[in-house]
Amino acid sequence: MSTDDELGRLLHDAVADVEPTDRLGELRARTATTRGTGLRWGAALAAAAVVAIVAGVVATTGPDVAREPVATGPSRTPSPTADAGRAVAAYFVGETPRGPRLYREFQRVASPTPGLSGLELLESGPVDPDYTTEWPAGSFRLDRISDPEDGTVHVWLSQGAPSPSELAMQQVVHTVSAGFGEPLTVVFHRGAEQSEPVAALPQLEVLALVNLSDPSEGQMVGDVLAVEGRASSFEANVPWRIEGTDLSGSFTAEGWTGARLFPFSGDVDVSSLDPGTYTLIVETDDPSGGAEGPGATSDSRTVVVP
Repeated sequence: MSTDDELGRLLHDAVADVEPTDRLGELRARTATTRGTGLRWGAALAAAAVVAIVAGVVATTGPDVAREPVATGPSRTPSPTADAGRAVAAYFVGETPRGPRLYREFQRVASPTPGLSGLELLESGPVDPDYTTEWPAGSFRLDRISDPEDGTVHVWLSQGAPSPSELAMQQVVHTVSAGFGEPLTVVFHRGAEQSEPVAALPQLEVLALVNLSDPSEGQMVGDVLAVEGRASSFEANVPWRIEGTDLSGSFTAEGWTGARLFPFSGDVDVSSLDPGTYTLIVETDDPSGGAEGPGATSDSRTVVVP
């Protein structure tokens, strides 16, 4: 088994999500009593917080939070001799039929710091070329972030950081929540100014409806490709295929009627494939073939068969 195969297996086994608790009343109270000093983009931040509070119930408002991993994750530059580090989740932007949404990607960090390591990944960008980030290098004050207190974390922006869009703010909320292993609201600071607390929007409004966790981009695989992710798909059916081959099938998610994404996993026998680079595509089920609604959402990974 190659180093990358082992990393993928450990990530598959050890990294899971934590469902958020119901903090609706707490969020309402905090938003009513906490006031910022009026950043130029403070109105947008306040609106995002209010939308999340009004719309949310338990799983719909809470971020798709990852437990602190106890195993290694994918590497930006895979190498058999590289320090394995630890898996850190960051949320990046990708195109879907419903418009830009967030995709979670795990990257390997040698000595991660909760919260700050995720922000650093948002600046450095994704490994998967299908994703982008709205936070260029130098956006955050990476020398400081508060510890969670009463469900809130404070994040400091540099003076040169862009005025964040709603989706950019959600990148931070979900990434910081994953880093600390609990659903959090975020207060943004720029100099002496600060925003209203920003909570996570409902999952089905901000996350891509299918999201791969494993394999990692460019992973070396053996005869069996282990696949894991989360999806909100019709009747819990999650179709997959390997582009350019006759290999296809479907996974079954753990649910589909709730207003959130549900875990799915399975193994794909790739022993019949010749050595080369292949693309795994996983998508939501669309029985109408695009005739009703915006169509299927997909996520993909390139894998290498040695």
